[in-house]
Amino acid sequence: MTASAPGQGPDNAAAVFAETARRYCEFVEAAGRIEERARLQRARLELSELVHAACQLPSGDADGPDVDQEVSTPTDWPGFGDLDVYHEVFDPYVDEPPVCGSLSDDLLDIYRDLKRGLVAYDAGQVGAAVWEWRFHFDHHWGDHAVDALRALQRACMRLGA
Repeated sequence: MTASAPGQGPDNAAAVFAETARRYCEFVEAAGRIEERARLQRARLELSELVHAACQLPSGDADGPDVDQEVSTPTDWPGFGDLDVYHEVFDPYVDEPPVCGSLSDDLLDIYRDLKRGLVAYDAGQVGAAVWEWRFHFDHHWGDHAVDALRALQRACMRLGA
């Protein structure tokens, strides 16, 4: 189990993460009504808070039923226009050429992983939700988040945001 911040036990870390995940999902769902520059800034902020909160989640064994809900993404997702596709090094410890990433793919994959955990959390399956969030942070959406953060940082600087 990972250490929590001072004064923050596993239950509080779960509550804090659930609220942070909920804010992120609300942002994604409302993104079609936010102009591109503000959407880039907000995505950067939401992702940085999400990564911070995820680092506070305890790791461990799944507690409860598997979380296996199909989650659809918002149909009005606007993307980021010319700034959507970026280049990255997939594994910084392997000497290989850069690959292309997509901010939209990153943010929507994260959305799906978070929503599955929120469904479990809202159903009272806190342990299952925490395991879902932490496992997928460590093995899936955490990579999407940090890759997207670098691209978002550069995109915000290009737009003077």
